[in-house]
Amino acid sequence: MKRLLVVIGCAALVGYAAAGAQAARSVTIHLVEKQVGFNFIDNPPQQGFRTAPLLGDQFAFTSDLLTRSGKHAGSLDAVCTVTRGGDGGRATCSGTFSLKGGQLALIAAIKLSENGGHIAIVGGTGVYEGVAGSIVSVQRNGNDELSDDTVHIIFP
Repeated sequence: MKRLLVVIGCAALVGYAAAGAQAARSVTIHLVEKQVGFNFIDNPPQQGFRTAPLLGDQFAFTSDLLTRSGKHAGSLDAVCTVTRGGDGGRATCSGTFSLKGGQLALIAAIKLSENGGHIAIVGGTGVYEGVAGSIVSVQRNGNDELSDDTVHIIFP
């Protein structure tokens, strides 16, 4: 009898846990990023603007985020610090997608020679509270101002 009660109790606990566990919900959004501002900070030792950046140099940029049909969807603000200078340079960037209903916190390690990158979504505010996910950003050929961003958001 005790064994039966233990089995029934365990089955009920497993059933309760399964009912309480919800599958994560995800959404994929396609945005067009249009750069509206960029500033390079040539920190000492200054090498000038016509050479590859050095360790410690920085750049900041801001972009408008648009739907594929061209409607305003939000904005991006980011700052990057060069962590490996020279021709094969790299940078670590942090930024914020400000969208209707809240913000997405972003971080990325990028190669300066590539026209795009993979960005981690590390959190959010408002309707994006507790999210994770990633963004794949691909710069359009021949256009330094436009990128296509595929935003994959995973809700808790």
